[in-house]
Amino acid sequence: MGALTQKKFSISIQHRQFLEHCKEWGFSDQSSLVREALERFIKELRTKRQKEQMEQKAHELLTEYSEDRELTVFTELDSEAFL
Repeated sequence: MGALTQKKFSISIQHRQFLEHCKEWGFSDQSSLVREALERFIKELRTKRQKEQMEQKAHELLTEYSEDRELTVFTELDSEAFL
């Protein structure tokens, strides 16, 4: 892990209480719990963004295949090869 920096931010009482019990969740301190939570959240957001981009690209390709007869011919040939 690279250099650590400090940030100050506000949290709810429920969040504070949860952090105060970080050892019950297997974390050495509150900071390590927050870092782990942020890492998981970042990964989740990146995965969600990637899925959205893939879905958008699929819709773009579907439009192209629907409009371009030459592309659909290959699609038909490909599907016949699997029969």
